[in-house]
Amino acid sequence: MSRADLGEVLREVVRDRPLVAYVVLAVALSWAWWVPVALAGGTASHVPGLVGPMLAALLVTAATGGRAGLRRLRGRPGAIRWWVLALTPLLLGAVAAAVVTVVGDGPSAGDFAEMPGVPAWPWPVVFLLLLVVGGLGEEVGWRGLAWTRLRRRLGLRDAALILTVPWALWHLPLFWIDSGLAGLSPVVVPGWLIGLASGAVVLGRLYERSGSLLVVALAHTAVNVVSGTRGGEGAVAAVVSVGVIAAAMAVLAADRRAAATTARHDARST
Repeated sequence: MSRADLGEVLREVVRDRPLVAYVVLAVALSWAWWVPVALAGGTASHVPGLVGPMLAALLVTAATGGRAGLRRLRGRPGAIRWWVLALTPLLLGAVAAAVVTVVGDGPSAGDFAEMPGVPAWPWPVVFLLLLVVGGLGEEVGWRGLAWTRLRRRLGLRDAALILTVPWALWHLPLFWIDSGLAGLSPVVVPGWLIGLASGAVVLGRLYERSGSLLVVALAHTAVNVVSGTRGGEGAVAAVVSVGVIAAAMAVLAADRRAAATTARHDARST
């Protein structure tokens, strides 16, 4: 088989199984950085590997939808109310930090710019880096491509549960990287998985409502800042995690009520 024939076969596979192709590419691209880092002792930064999902989504979308597909993937800017909602984790984290400061030794504002694997830059620069590399790096793929395709045939809960599986698998090498998840105790891994599934629900619904990758990337970054930095250690991260889980439960409850209302309406119409 010639190189041209092989390329055409690969393009057909991507067109026929775009979601599978995306997951394989996202894992391959991120792990291409993370696995060597983990094997070398896990001391290098994990941050470059975060762009794997975005690159994978762009490649698959270009192969299946061309320029029009890339424009659709970009989405809308999003209304101002969604931008405000996306910043809710920062507000929740700030309140939790203020309470911790009153009752004990709480974090300073500068502590929220200190994240493992990220250079010691001013807070706005760190936030912008996390937004572009972490927020968009993940959300262009997991929400922009994967979530959109799953929701064409699945309900909100099922789409979130199924998406959580490859999303969690994608993180796997980070458990052997110091700036990733190496410090996470095995005891709290189930809680981490629940948080990931809850994030899939909340971020998925936010993406559907706002239609904006930037909005959902901002929400993702806000959670990372208040749970993954030095300032978010301990109680602050716990409060934000509980908030995400509570929000997911509220979204699922609202989705069930909406489905029940639709079912009753359809029953009356027949």
